[in-house]
Amino acid sequence: MENLSFINLNSSQTSDNDEIFLGLKNLNQKEINSKYFYNEIGSKLFDQISKLEEYYPTRKEIEILEEKREYFSELLPEGASIIEFGSGSNKKIKKFLKALKNPKEYIPIDISKDFLIFNAKNVAEFFPGISVNAICADFRKIKKLKKIVNDRKKNIGFFPGSTIGNFSPDEASLLMKNFAQIIGKNNFLVIGVDIRKEINVMETAYNDSEGITARFNKNILNGVNEKTGLKFNEDDFDHKAYFNKEKKRIEMHLVSKKNLKIKNSSNTIKINKGESIHTENSYKYSIEEFQKLSKISGFNTVKVLMDKKKYFSIFFLKAH
Repeated sequence: MENLSFINLNSSQTSDNDEIFLGLKNLNQKEINSKYFYNEIGSKLFDQISKLEEYYPTRKEIEILEEKREYFSELLPEGASIIEFGSGSNKKIKKFLKALKNPKEYIPIDISKDFLIFNAKNVAEFFPGISVNAICADFRKIKKLKKIVNDRKKNIGFFPGSTIGNFSPDEASLLMKNFAQIIGKNNFLVIGVDIRKEINVMETAYNDSEGITARFNKNILNGVNEKTGLKFNEDDFDHKAYFNKEKKRIEMHLVSKKNLKIKNSSNTIKINKGESIHTENSYKYSIEEFQKLSKISGFNTVKVLMDKKKYFSIFFLKAH
């Protein structure tokens, strides 16, 4: 396909191993970085989650993209390069690209290689007039990514799906500062932000009746097994998700059903019955809180769009 290219910057096996074992040996709270959800199976499961009735963020974000699309062409530059951080499925990017004025290039960045290639090909076929340059990478690899995209003049960063909520406010601020470096001064970042609301609405979104979120959560153990040679059995764990009022975030955990010793050739992980592995956070913001966070992270707020129920928001930010 003439309008498609691919670069692999994926992290090394060694650094993945080190990060995973550091988290699993944490004496205060065992944890696995949520980026390890997104092997091929995990990416497909998340795509299923995004279609669930209980999981409002995807539905509400698409509502904004469809019903307020005129704002995208009015406020964002014509002929820009679109850089999507953590590209995932194509549902939103297709609507986003359609809403813009003559976008010339799409740069999807995702950690899941097979899923990335499949979706990049799909976008390249759907938009034959747009150059698609896919990059397999952890989107926090700032120096390498900056080197690749820094010759572009008009950039629009796209970070949908409330992924920013997976990071603590301090981590989110650092990430957004890095995004500002990649896209460059006076360029734009369009970012999805989940708004804090009734607790039962938020908790139900992560405890769906079909159990797909539970499968997604447990599948992170298969991703860890692939990376490390450990032999976790997902049936040894229960899915738990709840809203932490003090920290203003949904937390996802895997709770062990029994005492476990998980081994590979050089490491043993001990987990007690009832002990949990913390797999994900999803911070929920007010509009004012996220405006303040954006300001200290190098961005001015240009516009905030919300769905009819005011469950979800899309921020238009400009790097200063």
